[in-house]
Amino acid sequence: MLIQEALKFGASELHKFPRSLLEAELLLAYTLGVDRIYLHTHFLTILDSFSQKRYLNFIKRRKNYEPIEYIIENVSFYSSEFYISHGALIPRPESEILVDLALKTIQKNHLKNIAEVGVGSGILSITLAKMLPLCNFSASDISPEALFNAYVNKEKFQISNLTLHKSAYLDFNCGKIKSFDLLISNPPYIKEGFSLPKPLEYEPKIALFGGEEGDEILHHLIDLAYQLQIPFLICEMGYDQKESIYNYTQKFNYKNLEFYKDLANLDRGFILEF
Repeated sequence: MLIQEALKFGASELHKFPRSLLEAELLLAYTLGVDRIYLHTHFLTILDSFSQKRYLNFIKRRKNYEPIEYIIENVSFYSSEFYISHGALIPRPESEILVDLALKTIQKNHLKNIAEVGVGSGILSITLAKMLPLCNFSASDISPEALFNAYVNKEKFQISNLTLHKSAYLDFNCGKIKSFDLLISNPPYIKEGFSLPKPLEYEPKIALFGGEEGDEILHHLIDLAYQLQIPFLICEMGYDQKESIYNYTQKFNYKNLEFYKDLANLDRGFILEF
C-alpha cells in the first residue's frame, strides 16, 4: 500500500467524521513518526507491513469513536502540544478561557501562590506556569494515571515552578504549610447516571462525574477556598449549574462573584473572590 492509497483508504473508512482526511493524515503521520507534510511529499512511498498493520489498527480504533487524541497521544491546547493518554481527561478549547481569566486575575492582583485541584494532564497549571515563571504552582490529583500525564508534560516543557501531589483536594497541604492566593479547578461536574456520548465513554469516569447532582465537588471547592482563606477561586462548571452555584455561595460573605460563558455562549464557570 502506498502512502497515497493509505490516506485515501483511511479517509473513506472515517467518512462519518467531519475531518476524515485530516484524521487519516494524523493517524498515518503518527504511525510513521513523521509530520503531515512528509506524507504529501512522499505519497508514492510504500508502507512496510508493520506500519500498514499499525495504521489499519489505528483506523479501526477511530472508527469505534475512540478519541483521536488518545490514539496519537497528543492534544493541542493554548498553542502548545501536550501528551495525553487514557488516564486523563482530554482538554477542551473552553478551558483556554479559564487560563485567560486566571492569568488576568493573577497579574491584576499580584498573586504568587496558585493551587490546582484535579490537575489531570496538567494543561492548566503548566500553561500558566510557562507564562508566570515567578509564581509557584501546586497541583493535586487522586489518579496516578492523570499524574503520570501531568509529569510527562511538566518534564516536556521543563517546568520548575510546579509541584505535583497525589492527593484529594488540598490534603497534601495538611496543616496549612503553604497559603494560596488562588485556587483553580476544572472538576468533574456531570450528574451521575447521565448517558454519555460514545467518545466520552473512553475518558476516565472519575474526571467526569461529580456526584448525584453533579455539583457536589464544586460546592466542596467553594467550602475549601473559604475555610483556607484563599482569596480567589476560579472553576469550570456545567452549563446548567449557574443557579446552583449562585445559591450555594449566598451563605458566605464574599466580595464578588462573576460567571463567564464558553465559546458557545453557554454558562461555563465562575470567579469567586472572598
